[in-house]
Amino acid sequence: MKPVLSPAQMRDADRTAIDQCGIPAVVLMENAARSAAEILRRRCKLSRDRSVLILCGSGNNGGDGLALARHLHEDASVTVALCGNIDRMSEETLVNYRACSQLGIPILQWRGPESARELPAHPTVIVDAVLGVGARGALRSPVDSLIAWANSQPAERIALDVPTGLDADSGVTFDPCFHADCTVTMGALKTGLLIGDGPQVCGTIEVAPIGIPARILHEKATIWLVEPQDATGAYRLRQPRTTKFDYGRVLVVAGSDAMPGAAALCANAAVAAGAGLVELVSPVLHPALFPEVMPYRYEGRWLGREALPVLAERIERASVVVIGPGLGAAEETIALVQQLLALYGGKVPIVLDADGLRAVTRKSILDRVTLTPHRGELARVLGLRSTEIARTAHTYARSLAEGTGATVVLKDFPIQICDAERTYWLNANNPALASGGTGDVLSGMIAALWAQGYEQFEAAWLGVALHAEAGRIAAARYGELATRASLVIEALSEISRMLSTR
Repeated sequence: MKPVLSPAQMRDADRTAIDQCGIPAVVLMENAARSAAEILRRRCKLSRDRSVLILCGSGNNGGDGLALARHLHEDASVTVALCGNIDRMSEETLVNYRACSQLGIPILQWRGPESARELPAHPTVIVDAVLGVGARGALRSPVDSLIAWANSQPAERIALDVPTGLDADSGVTFDPCFHADCTVTMGALKTGLLIGDGPQVCGTIEVAPIGIPARILHEKATIWLVEPQDATGAYRLRQPRTTKFDYGRVLVVAGSDAMPGAAALCANAAVAAGAGLVELVSPVLHPALFPEVMPYRYEGRWLGREALPVLAERIERASVVVIGPGLGAAEETIALVQQLLALYGGKVPIVLDADGLRAVTRKSILDRVTLTPHRGELARVLGLRSTEIARTAHTYARSLAEGTGATVVLKDFPIQICDAERTYWLNANNPALASGGTGDVLSGMIAALWAQGYEQFEAAWLGVALHAEAGRIAAARYGELATRASLVIEALSEISRMLSTR
């Protein structure tokens, strides 16, 4: 997993490396430039007949750009466009400015659109090193005109640390914002690169090591990005001498006369994800329900009090209970789910999804409960409108986890898994999963992993990772438009084969 730092955490890591480890700031800047130069050489196929224009401010991000100009000036035709005040440069930035001057690298001052005529015509590569992670708010003149001009050029665009115009903390962009084909971020990933508008303006993201010890970055980080190999490492192979009773009993409480398919998808996913036994309590049974699922019907169109006796008997035996997919919004259904939480919350592991989330408020006590809301459901739980949390849903999810004691799986961009102590992000955004039923599949998978003995938080993030991979496999087979939830379940067989034979 990769640490993801806020700008404040990154500055703290820089300061710790300087003060406690004795690494001078100028060395960190030099390491940043050297690492960025290696990435550009690999990516851009530099040569003397290719021109590289590096846009620099007077802060430390500009210092990184000036140092990069030194490293690349023998590989390509390098020009610096300076948009800043030399008198405001830090000592480290000024050292690199003077070195570029001594090396004869052209440094041209950008004062506004009229300065464009002085710059190289049609540069091959434009590097943005104007403003760094500390920048906030809309761009001011003349920076705004420089970024607008850069975006109009048919060049490959590289951002150093963060594209100018992107808030590195919140992921909010301001117009204009540098639109990068690749962002080379220094030391560690920044939150704003992965949330909000960040993915639309960053292009591919590469982390450039700058010499800060890994232990410092890990100490400062409160968010971690899950990588594909993490799921492989966390998955535990089954032991030969085991039976179905060693892999848990999942009880799915789901479905209504209007939405029987949601119940079937959730229960089928629990089977495909390896639960030893899967039971379904529902008023209507969908014909696509796997024969391996043990169904129990009750009379009625939706979940009501008449189902309580059959539920009580089976909840007592369950390893994990999933409540919610396709239940509907009837008042008596919500009241019964609240009753089940009161009776069994903290005693039996529960995954609450979809309509089951209607029984939750921000004041609920949810020990041993995993919530799987999308952004709209999270807003409803909090008593807010979805538009109110559009850019800050990840902070609200963490607050909900801390306040209720639940593990929260926020189905947003990126997907966030958090409890009161940890936050993991999964950045495998897949539009093929943007269809009805895929969330029901996810809740069944998380329950199955939890029932098999994975710790609550581990079952949540591992379920998300395997679900994303299954979606990728299904999309590769059938295309984005044709991928549906049942095909994601089908793809779990290939994941199982790969994990079992690794």
